[in-house]
Amino acid sequence: MQLLAKIIILCTLASGAFANSPGLEENNLAKEIILFEANSYRVVTEFNVHAMQKDKKSAQSLFNVLETGDQLSQLFTQQSKALAPSWEKYRKFTWKKHTQIDGDIDTYVFNDMRILHRDLLLIIADVKKQLNSDLLPHKDLNKVNAILLIEQLASEYLEMSAATFGSFGFAGTEQAIQIEVRSAAFERTVAELEKIYMEEPAKLKLIKKVALRWKFIKNTLLAYNQRSAPFAVSKTVSYIREKLADL
Repeated sequence: MQLLAKIIILCTLASGAFANSPGLEENNLAKEIILFEANSYRVVTEFNVHAMQKDKKSAQSLFNVLETGDQLSQLFTQQSKALAPSWEKYRKFTWKKHTQIDGDIDTYVFNDMRILHRDLLLIIADVKKQLNSDLLPHKDLNKVNAILLIEQLASEYLEMSAATFGSFGFAGTEQAIQIEVRSAAFERTVAELEKIYMEEPAKLKLIKKVALRWKFIKNTLLAYNQRSAPFAVSKTVSYIREKLADL
Protein backbone atom coordinates (compact mmCIF):
# COMPACT_ATOMS: atom_id res chain seq x y z
CA MET A 1 0.00 0.00 0.00
CA GLN A 2 1.29 3.42 -0.83
CA LEU A 3 2.72 5.77 1.76
CA LEU A 4 -0.21 8.18 1.96
CA ALA A 5 -2.62 5.30 2.50
CA LYS A 6 -0.43 4.05 5.37
CA ILE A 7 -0.39 7.50 6.94
CA ILE A 8 -4.16 7.72 6.69
CA ILE A 9 -4.61 4.30 8.29
CA LEU A 10 -2.33 5.30 11.16
CA CYS A 11 -4.46 8.39 11.68
CA THR A 12 -7.54 6.18 11.74
CA LEU A 13 -6.02 3.89 14.35
CA ALA A 14 -5.16 6.93 16.41
CA SER A 15 -8.80 8.00 16.27
CA GLY A 16 -9.81 4.68 17.80
CA ALA A 17 -7.21 5.03 20.52
CA PHE A 18 -8.85 8.26 21.65
CA ALA A 19 -12.38 6.85 21.67
CA ASN A 20 -12.86 8.11 25.23
CA SER A 21 -11.84 11.63 24.24
CA PRO A 22 -14.59 13.01 21.94
CA GLY A 23 -12.71 16.24 21.26
CA LEU A 24 -9.59 14.47 20.06
CA GLU A 25 -11.58 11.95 18.01
CA GLU A 26 -13.57 14.70 16.30
CA ASN A 27 -10.36 16.59 15.54
CA ASN A 28 -8.98 13.48 13.80
CA LEU A 29 -12.19 13.03 11.81
CA ALA A 30 -12.07 16.70 10.81
CA LYS A 31 -8.67 16.01 9.21
CA GLU A 32 -9.63 12.66 7.74
CA ILE A 33 -12.68 14.01 5.89
CA ILE A 34 -10.34 16.41 4.07
CA LEU A 35 -7.99 13.51 3.30
CA PHE A 36 -10.99 11.58 2.01
CA GLU A 37 -11.89 14.52 -0.22
CA ALA A 38 -8.31 14.63 -1.50
CA ASN A 39 -8.43 10.91 -2.18
CA SER A 40 -11.63 11.34 -4.21
CA TYR A 41 -9.77 13.75 -6.50
CA ARG A 42 -6.83 11.38 -6.74
CA VAL A 43 -9.25 8.80 -8.16
CA VAL A 44 -9.61 11.10 -11.18
CA THR A 45 -5.84 11.37 -11.56
CA GLU A 46 -5.19 7.65 -11.39
CA PHE A 47 -8.15 6.90 -13.65
CA ASN A 48 -6.77 9.15 -16.36
CA VAL A 49 -3.18 7.93 -15.95
CA HIS A 50 -4.47 4.41 -16.50
CA ALA A 51 -6.55 5.57 -19.48
CA MET A 52 -3.34 6.80 -21.09
CA GLN A 53 -0.95 4.04 -19.99
CA LYS A 54 -3.24 0.99 -19.83
CA ASP A 55 -0.75 -1.09 -17.84
CA LYS A 56 -0.80 -3.18 -14.66
CA LYS A 57 1.09 -0.61 -12.60
CA SER A 58 -1.41 2.19 -13.26
CA ALA A 59 -4.32 -0.21 -12.68
CA GLN A 60 -2.84 -1.16 -9.30
CA SER A 61 -2.40 2.50 -8.38
CA LEU A 62 -6.06 3.12 -9.13
CA PHE A 63 -7.07 0.05 -7.10
CA ASN A 64 -4.99 1.26 -4.12
CA VAL A 65 -6.65 4.67 -4.15
CA LEU A 66 -10.11 3.10 -4.33
CA GLU A 67 -9.19 0.79 -1.44
CA THR A 68 -8.12 3.79 0.65
CA GLY A 69 -11.44 5.45 -0.14
CA ASP A 70 -13.31 2.32 0.94
CA GLN A 71 -11.61 2.48 4.35
CA LEU A 72 -12.12 6.20 4.87
CA SER A 73 -15.73 6.23 3.72
CA GLN A 74 -16.71 4.09 6.71
CA LEU A 75 -15.47 6.63 9.28
CA PHE A 76 -18.30 9.13 8.94
CA THR A 77 -21.47 7.08 9.43
CA GLN A 78 -22.51 9.25 12.39
CA GLN A 79 -22.25 12.41 10.30
CA SER A 80 -23.89 11.09 7.12
CA LYS A 81 -25.78 7.99 6.04
CA ALA A 82 -25.37 9.07 2.42
CA LEU A 83 -21.58 9.38 2.21
CA ALA A 84 -20.61 5.69 2.06
CA PRO A 85 -23.29 4.79 -0.54
CA SER A 86 -22.30 7.80 -2.67
CA TRP A 87 -18.65 6.76 -2.54
CA GLU A 88 -19.64 3.21 -3.46
CA LYS A 89 -21.43 4.41 -6.63
CA TYR A 90 -18.44 6.56 -7.58
CA ARG A 91 -15.85 3.84 -7.01
CA LYS A 92 -17.86 1.06 -8.70
CA PHE A 93 -18.40 3.22 -11.78
CA THR A 94 -14.70 4.13 -11.88
CA TRP A 95 -13.47 0.56 -11.56
CA LYS A 96 -15.94 -0.73 -14.14
CA LYS A 97 -15.07 1.92 -16.72
CA HIS A 98 -11.28 1.72 -16.30
CA THR A 99 -11.29 -1.65 -18.09
CA GLN A 100 -12.77 -0.35 -21.34
CA ILE A 101 -10.65 -0.87 -24.42
CA ASP A 102 -10.19 1.53 -27.32
CA GLY A 103 -12.93 0.01 -29.47
CA ASP A 104 -15.47 0.04 -26.67
CA ILE A 105 -15.00 3.39 -24.95
CA ASP A 106 -18.02 5.29 -23.68
CA THR A 107 -17.24 8.83 -24.83
CA TYR A 108 -19.42 10.26 -22.04
CA VAL A 109 -17.73 8.28 -19.28
CA PHE A 110 -15.96 11.24 -17.74
CA ASN A 111 -19.04 13.42 -17.77
CA ASP A 112 -20.92 10.69 -15.89
CA MET A 113 -18.01 10.19 -13.54
CA ARG A 114 -17.87 13.91 -12.81
CA ILE A 115 -21.56 13.93 -11.88
CA LEU A 116 -21.02 11.10 -9.39
CA HIS A 117 -17.99 12.91 -7.98
CA ARG A 118 -19.89 16.16 -7.56
CA ASP A 119 -22.66 14.35 -5.69
CA LEU A 120 -20.04 12.91 -3.36
CA LEU A 121 -18.33 16.29 -2.88
CA LEU A 122 -21.62 17.87 -1.79
CA ILE A 123 -21.95 15.28 0.96
CA ILE A 124 -18.31 15.72 1.95
CA ALA A 125 -18.85 19.49 2.24
CA ASP A 126 -21.73 18.89 4.65
CA VAL A 127 -19.64 16.50 6.78
CA LYS A 128 -16.79 19.03 6.87
CA LYS A 129 -19.20 21.64 8.24
CA GLN A 130 -20.44 19.24 10.91
CA LEU A 131 -16.87 18.46 11.99
CA ASN A 132 -15.74 22.11 11.78
CA SER A 133 -12.84 21.15 9.55
CA ASP A 134 -12.12 24.80 8.79
CA LEU A 135 -11.44 25.34 12.52
CA LEU A 136 -8.64 22.80 12.73
CA PRO A 137 -5.37 23.96 14.38
CA HIS A 138 -3.40 26.14 11.99
CA LYS A 139 -0.66 23.57 11.37
CA ASP A 140 -3.09 20.71 10.72
CA LEU A 141 -5.34 22.80 8.50
CA ASN A 142 -2.51 23.99 6.27
CA LYS A 143 -1.08 20.49 5.93
CA VAL A 144 -4.34 18.81 4.90
CA ASN A 145 -5.25 21.75 2.66
CA ALA A 146 -1.91 21.39 0.87
CA ILE A 147 -2.65 17.71 0.30
CA LEU A 148 -6.14 18.54 -0.98
CA LEU A 149 -4.93 21.31 -3.28
CA ILE A 150 -2.20 19.24 -4.94
CA GLU A 151 -4.66 16.40 -5.56
CA GLN A 152 -7.19 18.83 -7.02
CA LEU A 153 -4.55 20.35 -9.29
CA ALA A 154 -3.33 16.95 -10.46
CA SER A 155 -6.85 15.72 -11.20
CA GLU A 156 -7.81 18.81 -13.17
CA TYR A 157 -4.59 18.82 -15.19
CA LEU A 158 -4.74 15.07 -15.90
CA GLU A 159 -8.38 15.41 -16.92
CA MET A 160 -7.46 18.02 -19.49
CA SER A 161 -4.44 15.99 -20.63
CA ALA A 162 -6.54 12.88 -21.11
CA ALA A 163 -8.84 14.89 -23.35
CA THR A 164 -5.78 15.98 -25.35
CA PHE A 165 -4.64 12.36 -25.61
CA GLY A 166 -8.08 11.32 -26.84
CA SER A 167 -8.69 9.18 -23.78
CA PHE A 168 -11.51 9.56 -21.24
CA GLY A 169 -11.03 13.21 -20.34
CA PHE A 170 -13.84 15.68 -20.79
CA ALA A 171 -12.60 19.08 -19.67
CA GLY A 172 -13.10 22.74 -20.39
CA THR A 173 -13.14 26.26 -18.97
CA GLU A 174 -14.07 25.19 -15.44
CA GLN A 175 -10.96 23.03 -15.06
CA ALA A 176 -8.76 25.74 -16.58
CA ILE A 177 -9.96 28.37 -14.11
CA GLN A 178 -9.57 25.99 -11.17
CA ILE A 179 -5.97 25.22 -12.14
CA GLU A 180 -5.09 28.91 -12.03
CA VAL A 181 -6.92 29.59 -8.74
CA ARG A 182 -5.64 26.49 -6.96
CA SER A 183 -2.07 26.99 -8.15
CA ALA A 184 -2.00 30.33 -6.36
CA ALA A 185 -3.66 28.81 -3.27
CA PHE A 186 -1.18 25.92 -3.13
CA GLU A 187 1.77 28.30 -3.38
CA ARG A 188 0.39 30.40 -0.50
CA THR A 189 -0.18 27.27 1.60
CA VAL A 190 3.37 26.01 1.04
CA ALA A 191 4.72 29.43 2.03
CA GLU A 192 2.62 29.29 5.19
CA LEU A 193 3.92 25.80 6.00
CA GLU A 194 7.47 27.10 5.68
CA LYS A 195 6.65 29.68 8.37
CA ILE A 196 4.93 27.08 10.58
CA TYR A 197 7.88 24.69 10.51
CA MET A 198 10.58 27.35 10.74
CA GLU A 199 11.73 25.96 14.12
CA GLU A 200 11.59 22.31 13.02
CA PRO A 201 14.58 21.79 10.67
CA ALA A 202 13.68 18.27 9.48
CA LYS A 203 10.13 19.21 8.52
CA LEU A 204 11.22 22.55 7.08
CA LYS A 205 13.57 20.62 4.81
CA LEU A 206 10.62 18.55 3.56
CA ILE A 207 8.59 21.67 2.84
CA LYS A 208 11.47 23.25 0.95
CA LYS A 209 11.67 20.10 -1.18
CA VAL A 210 7.96 20.44 -1.88
CA ALA A 211 8.43 24.12 -2.81
CA LEU A 212 11.27 23.23 -5.17
CA ARG A 213 9.30 20.52 -6.96
CA TRP A 214 6.31 22.85 -7.12
CA LYS A 215 8.41 25.35 -9.07
CA PHE A 216 9.27 22.51 -11.44
CA ILE A 217 5.63 21.87 -12.42
CA LYS A 218 3.96 25.23 -11.80
CA ASN A 219 4.61 26.63 -15.27
CA THR A 220 3.59 23.34 -16.87
CA LEU A 221 0.29 23.37 -15.01
CA LEU A 222 -0.40 26.96 -15.99
CA ALA A 223 0.49 26.21 -19.63
CA TYR A 224 -2.32 23.62 -19.80
CA ASN A 225 -3.57 25.13 -23.07
CA GLN A 226 -0.13 25.19 -24.73
CA ARG A 227 1.43 21.82 -23.99
CA SER A 228 0.61 18.57 -22.23
CA ALA A 229 3.00 16.73 -19.91
CA PRO A 230 0.74 14.40 -17.89
CA PHE A 231 3.36 11.86 -16.92
CA ALA A 232 5.86 14.46 -15.70
CA VAL A 233 3.13 16.14 -13.66
CA SER A 234 1.89 12.83 -12.26
CA LYS A 235 5.40 11.80 -11.21
CA THR A 236 6.14 15.16 -9.58
CA VAL A 237 2.81 15.23 -7.75
CA SER A 238 3.57 11.74 -6.45
CA TYR A 239 6.82 13.08 -4.98
CA ILE A 240 5.05 16.09 -3.42
CA ARG A 241 2.35 13.78 -2.03
CA GLU A 242 4.94 11.63 -0.25
CA LYS A 243 6.75 14.61 1.28
CA LEU A 244 3.51 16.13 2.59
CA ALA A 245 2.51 12.79 4.10
CA ASP A 246 5.88 12.69 5.91
CA LEU A 247 5.24 15.99 7.72
